[in-house]
Amino acid sequence: MLASDCSGHNTDNNTFFELDRFMRLSRLLTVAVLAVAVLALMPLAKEGQKSSVEKDPNGISWYGYQEGWEKAKAENKHMFVDFTATWCGWCKKLEKNTFSKPEVVKALNNDFVAVKVWDHSKAVLDLDGYKISEKDLIKKEFKVRGFPALWFVSPYGVRVGPAGGYVESEQLLKSFDIVKFYRYDSTRTESGELKDTVYSETE
Repeated sequence: MLASDCSGHNTDNNTFFELDRFMRLSRLLTVAVLAVAVLALMPLAKEGQKSSVEKDPNGISWYGYQEGWEKAKAENKHMFVDFTATWCGWCKKLEKNTFSKPEVVKALNNDFVAVKVWDHSKAVLDLDGYKISEKDLIKKEFKVRGFPALWFVSPYGVRVGPAGGYVESEQLLKSFDIVKFYRYDSTRTESGELKDTVYSETE
């Protein structure tokens, strides 16, 4: 009878230790799964926080239209907007032949706010209270009919004019000088300030 009691006691102990070991393994497995889940979600969190600024292989920092709009106002610079498409052959040629020139890269990074808008964008903009999708921005506001389409926009959000489609670097640099120094606007100085208007009365 005593032997039978000891055997039962040992069985209970073994069951207890097996259960305890199982619980520990379960907790370790739960912690491991949670750790893997956190690591998997970290890139997504970073993606959501990522700025829309992208530096291309040529070294040009391109902004989304919303960020570019705000930066242009804050820094009193013109926006240079490149409406483009992934399937566009002339867009690729523009990047390779024109945007690769050091003078163009320097001007876009220092004197302008370079903005890139893709034809497939689904972004919705809030331009000082005026809400519009980038899709409608392309078709209705800028009336783009083909890609690439290059535009200048003043620091005040006014469309200055198109810079063409595919352009060589020499032509684009000339446009940069005209726009940067407000030579398209006779009412402003080269720094963008309004000129003093002197009225003379004739007797």
